[in-house]
Amino acid sequence: MILSVNQIHKSYGNEKVLTGITFEIHKPQIVALVGPNGSGKSTLLNTITNLLAADQGEVTILGKSNKNPTIFREISFMQDNSVLYDYLTGYDHLQFIGDIQGITRKQLMQTAEIVGVDGYLNKKVAYYSLGMKQLLLLTLAIVNQPKLLILDEPLNGLDPSSAIKVRELLLQLVEQGTAILLSSHNLSEIDRVTSHVLFLKKGVLINKELSMSTEERYKKIFFDEG
Repeated sequence: MILSVNQIHKSYGNEKVLTGITFEIHKPQIVALVGPNGSGKSTLLNTITNLLAADQGEVTILGKSNKNPTIFREISFMQDNSVLYDYLTGYDHLQFIGDIQGITRKQLMQTAEIVGVDGYLNKKVAYYSLGMKQLLLLTLAIVNQPKLLILDEPLNGLDPSSAIKVRELLLQLVEQGTAILLSSHNLSEIDRVTSHVLFLKKGVLINKELSMSTEERYKKIFFDEG
C-alpha cells in the first residue's frame, strides 16, 4: 500500500471542509483530484502530508503514519510558488534540499536538466516567470526520487510545450515506480495522463464510474446535480 486515507474529517471553526474522505493508492499510477475552487482539494493535500492536522481519521503512507517524519525521505509535496524565496537562486533551493536529504550535486543537476531548469538555476527566483517557478518546484519535488509524489496544480502557468514535457515526465516517473496524486483544473490534460479521477464536491468524495471524459464527468457531477 502506497497511500491509505481513512475517514478524514477537517473543519475550520463551524465550517466542514472535508467529510469522511477515504481512498487508497495501491501501486505506481497517477490519480487526479478534481473539484471547483473551495471544494477542499488543497486542504486534503495538506492534511495527507500532515501540514494540517485532521480532526478525525488516519493517513498511512508506505505503511507508516503521516505523522512519522521519516516518510518525507520517500515522498514529496509540490506546493504553490509561495514556498520559494525571491532573494535565493534556483540552485540555492536545490542545494538546500540536497543538504537535508544527502543528495549529490550530480543528482541535483541531472534532475534540473531533465526538467529543463538548468539554464537559469543561477538566477534569483525574483526574476523567474510563473512557468519557470513551476518547473523549479517540480524539480525540487522529484530530486529525491520519491515513491509518492503529491502535486498541487503542477501545470499552472506552463506554456503548451512545457505542459507536454511535464506530462511526459510524470508518465516516466510512474514507469520508474512513483505513485502520483495531483490536483488540477486542466481537465483535458488529466485525460491525457490518467483515467483514475477523484471528484471532490463540497468536501465529500463523489465516487462515480462513468464512461465519459473527465470534463463530461465533471459537468455531470458538479452541474447536473446542483
